[in-house]
Amino acid sequence: MALNEMVPKPARPMSATITEVRNGPALDPLAWLATTPHTDERWYWEVPEDDTAWVGIGSAATIATSGPGRFDEAADQADRLLDLLRVTGPADAPLPRLAAGFAFDDTAQSGPWAPFGDGRLVLPAVQVLRRSGRTWVIRIDGHDRPTPVVVAPGPAEPVEVDAADWADEISRSHYRHLVELALEAIDRGELVKAVPCRSLRLERRPDVARLLATLRHTYPACATVGVSIGTTSFVAATPERLVAVQGDRLHTAALAGSAPRHADPAIDAALGQGLLTSPKERSEHAVVVDAIDHALRELGVVDRHPADPTLLRLHGIQHLHTPIEAEMPRGIGLFDVVDGLHPTPAVAGHPGGRSAELRSTHEGMDRGWFASPVGWLDSSGDGEFRVALRSALITDVDTTLYAGAGVVRGSDPSRELLETDVKLGALLGPVVATSKNR
Repeated sequence: MALNEMVPKPARPMSATITEVRNGPALDPLAWLATTPHTDERWYWEVPEDDTAWVGIGSAATIATSGPGRFDEAADQADRLLDLLRVTGPADAPLPRLAAGFAFDDTAQSGPWAPFGDGRLVLPAVQVLRRSGRTWVIRIDGHDRPTPVVVAPGPAEPVEVDAADWADEISRSHYRHLVELALEAIDRGELVKAVPCRSLRLERRPDVARLLATLRHTYPACATVGVSIGTTSFVAATPERLVAVQGDRLHTAALAGSAPRHADPAIDAALGQGLLTSPKERSEHAVVVDAIDHALRELGVVDRHPADPTLLRLHGIQHLHTPIEAEMPRGIGLFDVVDGLHPTPAVAGHPGGRSAELRSTHEGMDRGWFASPVGWLDSSGDGEFRVALRSALITDVDTTLYAGAGVVRGSDPSRELLETDVKLGALLGPVVATSKNR
């Protein structure tokens, strides 16, 4: 574990003062982010269908964790930080939150991912939370930021683009080769499932606030996530919940097996029905459900879920989806579940050891925080982490998009490449639409 030297560890109680915003542009947390300079760290989280949005600005405390024990260390440090808070505000006000994110692997992050580290836990200095139609501002130790007087940027209309037109044939051939290698390992009995991933680099830099506005408008069923450190931002519009805890209830889900959407309702329905009845897609999905069941049992959590998946229909793509619920046993916290579930076979393959070997040897890219846990928690034990899919890393000179596809026996390399094109398109259109150098 390494501590961020730029932000000293608090050694004394800290005050958290909560007030309600009654009107104006400040009702929207995104308006606060849009007016925040790059010198402030910024965390953003919104699930429009849940009527919840949150922004964290600046840092009252920052802790970096690394290595195999990074989730345990995050849990210990989160408890310490939250115990230091002395909250003043209305009885019905929300609690202050900690923001947290982790890299896919527990190895040292480098290059453009270096500012994010292997694990990052932050107590934002100013927090703005909207839920159930009300907005609250939380200020830690008197920290403050100007109240926005201009509304948040409106969404752009995503540009209709095909990711296949933006990638060179060398990278596309490389991905087909990754799928072929995975199929060979599956035929040898070394793997049940692999998830080769690819990236797509654009010499464009979108306006981050407007990109977030576009994502929340385009994907209301997803979590729109943003983490900005200096001029580098990680942005996602992810449908995959790793774990959410509310009171004594735990919610997670299996999301694996994909098909495109179509504007014609009859064709769209046929694509969905094909997904529900495909032995290949159902097998891929079952691997993930079984692995989540096993991981939760190892924690002493008894879960329940439907026997068959349903369709989760999103803009441009649909997935097989199985919601999973359980009661949280005593002594188990949110980070315990994050540690137990990450990475699921939906993003890492199964079994994990051999999948990781293939990934590190052949994938040829740094996943960074792509497909990793990013979320929040508060002192009540409530919180949520999403798997950061449909994501992009934005630097001051370029944007890199990430996507992967599940490979099981019967997978076709060209079809899996097409699936990653569809997934890359989820952010490609919004990124192009919100870039100045269109």
